[in-house]
Amino acid sequence: AESGAAAVLDTRTGEVLALADVPTFDANKPGEADEDDLGSRAMNDTYEPGSVEKVLTVASLIDAGKAFPRQKFKVPGSLPRQDRVIGDWFDHGMIRLTLAGIIAKSSNIGTVLAADAFSPAQLVSYLQEFGLGQKTDVGVRGETPGILTPGDVMTSQTKDRVAFGQSLSVNVLQMAAAVNTVANGGVRVSPSLISGSAVTDDGVTVGTDVATRTRVVSQKAAHDTARMMEKVVDPEDGVAPGAQVPGYLVAGKTGTAQRVNPETGTYDGSTTVSFGGFAPADDARFTVYVVIHAPKVEGGGGSITGPVFSRIMGYVLGRYGVEPSGGRPSRLPVEW
Repeated sequence: AESGAAAVLDTRTGEVLALADVPTFDANKPGEADEDDLGSRAMNDTYEPGSVEKVLTVASLIDAGKAFPRQKFKVPGSLPRQDRVIGDWFDHGMIRLTLAGIIAKSSNIGTVLAADAFSPAQLVSYLQEFGLGQKTDVGVRGETPGILTPGDVMTSQTKDRVAFGQSLSVNVLQMAAAVNTVANGGVRVSPSLISGSAVTDDGVTVGTDVATRTRVVSQKAAHDTARMMEKVVDPEDGVAPGAQVPGYLVAGKTGTAQRVNPETGTYDGSTTVSFGGFAPADDARFTVYVVIHAPKVEGGGGSITGPVFSRIMGYVLGRYGVEPSGGRPSRLPVEW
């Protein structure tokens, strides 16, 4: 692949236990590295997150009382919207999916139909609460805030695409913290690289001592979303069985997004694949988010980044001695 990054967060405290970039540079010999490898891509680069963003959309819809996991949708094979047509990553005719099925199968069309209950301003308001469109302010120089079109000027077409993770951009830690909000029962805890506190060169105090906690969605909305995310790794119903961690309940979401060529400003046919999730799903301790840019092999978020997520999550659960919760897997229906 062209590059990749991964983040591991303590779900409850927002502490960044690991943040890794590939390729990177030798801090002892920075002058020998390529200029593009200096700094942290996870903090400095923007990309379109793809379908991992769908969990933010559905959690917001549930919180607003505009959707529920067993809600029934008729999902066509294509969806004309003004002068554009929205498609899914897989070919299908008319299928009948629940909201849980839309997440499990990662249907763009189904997500757009569900998000029709929101105006652009309503969707953007929630995404801002999740931390999108603004820096995490963990204290790293050059962090990008990403791009999120203001709700009052966002068109319905842009809203459709944003609902399933295109036409907006994020950084890795920003998106990891957003997924962590669902894991943390709907409360966003600002991520921290420093245990305790420290003052940056700009005079800003950062660290766990000054971390903030903000209720974004209700505990019920977060719980319902987590149960739907469990279906993503289900070997029969989901698209990412490779993200399972033996012995543990896992909640997660795949992402496969088109990439923009910076020279042309258009999609160039390459993709960014990702997987974000947490475990144990019913009593989350850690959130892991993996992103790989321009993989040179066939596959999407489930087949490429799902197994990477599984290895990292399996390691961190063992490293901190987290016992399986013993909870039962989600039994939400995906079809009707």
